[in-house]
Amino acid sequence: MKPVDLLGCGALNLDLIYRLPASFALWDELGAPGSEVLLEPYLRRTLDEALAYVTPERAGGGQAANTVHALAKMGYRAAMCGRVGEDDEGAFLLGELRPAETRLVARGGESGRVYVLLDEEGERRNFVWPAANDAFAPADVPRRPPKTRFALFTSFLGDGPLEGQLTLLERLPAAVEIAFDPGEVYARKGVKRFLPILQRCAYLMVTEPELETLCGLPLDEALDFVLNAGVGLVVCKMGSRGARLIGRRVDMLVPPVPTTVVDVTGAGDVFAAGFVAGLLEDLGLEAAGRLGAWAAARAISGAGRSTYPDAEAWRERLHEERGGDEGDGPW
Repeated sequence: MKPVDLLGCGALNLDLIYRLPASFALWDELGAPGSEVLLEPYLRRTLDEALAYVTPERAGGGQAANTVHALAKMGYRAAMCGRVGEDDEGAFLLGELRPAETRLVARGGESGRVYVLLDEEGERRNFVWPAANDAFAPADVPRRPPKTRFALFTSFLGDGPLEGQLTLLERLPAAVEIAFDPGEVYARKGVKRFLPILQRCAYLMVTEPELETLCGLPLDEALDFVLNAGVGLVVCKMGSRGARLIGRRVDMLVPPVPTTVVDVTGAGDVFAAGFVAGLLEDLGLEAAGRLGAWAAARAISGAGRSTYPDAEAWRERLHEERGGDEGDGPW
């Protein structure tokens, strides 16, 4: 397999995106906006009945999968390691990943899915049916991962798949820069089991509530904890307030890019793609943050992955960031 710029490892899901009015009967039972929870069988039946006459938009989903796809769409080389079902949904998910490399994705069982319920403000509630994702294991990890500059680890719901991720971590050379986005799911599991990742983590991508939950500490103490554990830089995603980049010698605010919000699903994942792309171009942290914010703003202006920036838009934005210099991008 040819070298890549980014290797992602995390859950792969079919996102079923439902746009629902304020009158939707189940809102009061479904938790707070922005939440992500395991979909129990009884709740899946309830949702299937309530949504039977609503046609969802279908899209590929999963944190690392979104970042891998976004980076590849921008013109870089990216690959995904994970598991999908041996079903039509699995074939759809592999197609949705392209132009990223999919040869490292194992197949078997039923594909995972996420019910993404969007309210009238574009805020989401995610209900996850993990299926094949829970079967991801060390046997699914390549013995010789492709040469890569960055590796991104994101969450699975079950406990077993973490062993597969730790196996991949061990097989990556020390020179690979590790990014980790625990999301709400991994944050709830607590920090101890993720210390092997944090000790090698160059970029921890996390929201403020996720970081506090992960560490069980107030924000300032949680920041100190992860930096002492080995994290090089915390990329704190703050939604409409932008992002904050925090390290031992840096603390900078990245302002948001104004946009019309249609669907915030995956905003942080596409921010990560723009941020990594900026680093690949050796533009520095501040510029990488601006590029991440730009990419995220493009992404949330449409549903699913429909408005992720393409290579042409990226080249134009990169040209602007460089002040009009020639020779942009990996082309």
